[in-house]
Amino acid sequence: MKEKFSKEQIEEMLANSTEQIVEETSELIDEFGNIHNIDEVITKAEADVKKKYPKVNFRWSEFEIARAKKIAKELGMPYQTYIKSLLKQGMDNDEKRLKQM
Repeated sequence: MKEKFSKEQIEEMLANSTEQIVEETSELIDEFGNIHNIDEVITKAEADVKKKYPKVNFRWSEFEIARAKKIAKELGMPYQTYIKSLLKQGMDNDEKRLKQM
């Protein structure tokens, strides 16, 4: 059975080990002599990260999407990042308001 590693464990292994990369086989040998396939380690770490950030979908008018894209472009950021920042700001404001009630 393949051993599963968290992203933090992988980062710690890479940072604290005396690893050697064997380029011909794309394998990583850790300080204990264990051999790990680099592609599998990366794939597993990426999958773990994706699980922590679920996707959210909602319906919005084309006008509002175009408006968000225009404003985001003027601010120099991707429109999805802009929308997420607005949602976060709104939630922060609502939490503060609810605590004052």
